[in-house]
Formats: sequence, C-alpha cells, structure tokens
Amino acid sequence: MIYALIENNTTFIGFFTEKEKGKKYISLTEKEHTKLLEEQTRGNTIYFNIETKAMETIKLETFEYIDKNGEVKKDTETELKHYKDMLLILKKERVQLKKDIRDFEEFEEDTTELKEQLRIKEKEITDIENIINDLEG
Repeated sequence: MIYALIENNTTFIGFFTEKEKGKKYISLTEKEHTKLLEEQTRGNTIYFNIETKAMETIKLETFEYIDKNGEVKKDTETELKHYKDMLLILKKERVQLKKDIRDFEEFEEDTTELKEQLRIKEKEITDIENIINDLEG
C-alpha cells in the first residue's frame, strides 16, 4: 500500500510507504499510485482534490499553480516578469540588428535578410508589449 500525505486537509505533500501518527493520508493501491506517476511523466500535476477527497492529476498551463484551497490560480506577477524580461532581450536584439544593417549598408552589402529579421523582431516586440499591457490591465 502507498500513502499520499495530505496537509491541512487540502495540500498533497508526497507519497510514503508508511504512515506517521498524527498526519492525514490517503491510501492508494500500487495501480493507482503508478497511474498518478505515469500522468506526472506526461506533464500533469498530482494534487488532492478537496471536493472529491481523492488524488487526481491536472494539466497546468504555464504560470498556473494550485493554491492551498485546491483551486487553480495564475501567477500573473511571475508571468509579467517573464514577458518583461523577454521584451528586454528582444529590444537588445533589435538594436543589434539595426547596427548590423547600418554596417552592411556602409559597405554596400545586401541587407534584405537582416531587414526581414528586423521586421520579424519588431512584430515579436509588439506582440509581447500587447501581452504585457493585457496583464497590467
């Protein structure tokens, strides 16, 4: 038998082969335990469903987490930081592309490919700025 430790009747802590007195556990068969682990290897998160009082898995999107009440929440602060970091990198790449274009033009080299890369970079910057604006709301 495998036991899932549940803290505060809401939060899954981990799997154990033995119970410790004074703690709440959910008993699982080897088959149930194996199924949960297989789902976890597919990118799903194991959690304790407080409504059904059972161990389950769920596919969380980027920046989502399960709070102490068992509800899926989105960490918008971390998401916003991620996109702001990405924006900074994209803007640095844009500056470098503009410098490369000027250098190529100075030596009368073909800049067609660099200008296309710049166009794509500008689109990525605009898309990220829109996401940031939506998150800041």
